[in-house]
Amino acid sequence: MHRTAWTTHSSSLPSDRIPPANRSSAAPKAKAKGKQNDTTAPPKSVEVRKLEKLRKDLDKSGGQDPKGGCFCQARDHVLSEYIPICRSCGLILCSLNAPCYACPHCATPILTPEGRLALISRIDNEISDTLLREEQQRQRAAEEVRQAEGAFPTLFTSSSKPSESAPGTLQSHPVNQSHKVLSLNSKTKKVKVSSFTTHPPSSASISKDPEKGMPADLIQRVPPPPIDVSFSTRQNDTDRPWARLDGENAVYVPSTQANNNSIRSKDRKKEESGKENNKGSK
Repeated sequence: MHRTAWTTHSSSLPSDRIPPANRSSAAPKAKAKGKQNDTTAPPKSVEVRKLEKLRKDLDKSGGQDPKGGCFCQARDHVLSEYIPICRSCGLILCSLNAPCYACPHCATPILTPEGRLALISRIDNEISDTLLREEQQRQRAAEEVRQAEGAFPTLFTSSSKPSESAPGTLQSHPVNQSHKVLSLNSKTKKVKVSSFTTHPPSSASISKDPEKGMPADLIQRVPPPPIDVSFSTRQNDTDRPWARLDGENAVYVPSTQANNNSIRSKDRKKEESGKENNKGSK
């Protein structure tokens, strides 16, 4: 066989002269496909992110809260759902005192090793239940959209593709699509085209607790009580054992019940005197 510059000694077939196809492009396509699947995943709600953060903090070693905790004793904030009281000093803990930290008063760990494991298992169950409930809500909303569409299919424009907004999804609902409005100016006689999109509020973003949606910097924490106790240097008077020693005079506040009783007794006396006058006139 006649040999040329591109033939090899190993083979004389014409098919061996064709260079192999470049298969390196398959990997970027697979990566791009994986990214598209990640972007289509729904975002996590505030409740799920809060539970995941608490779960992550429980894995770390405990210690003092860098923010100092809160000493409101559930007067200003909600009582803690997980650890409502410190078993060492008896301090009432509000929701701002995370169970992963030590008690802000006595600095003892709030959770025992067994209690930490039980709380981790509880939070894992809460995360799974919350994700399942949110997924059921999304499926229920998509089913309501499909029922609302009925037998009338969604019309696609030239710029939109059926694969991007398939019928039955939330994106194909008329509320979530962009609308174009044609307006005619009466003076210039020109047509103006304006487009707008209406996004309905998400139920997951609406929080019933005002502390959940509030930034951490704006939440007011009650500081610990002062270490130095203020006391009076004046000597106690034996004639007035209940006198105030801080320099301020006591003010008597009459009881509202006593005032009501006095008013009732006066009304009774007026009624009795009126009855006696009526008998005397007869």
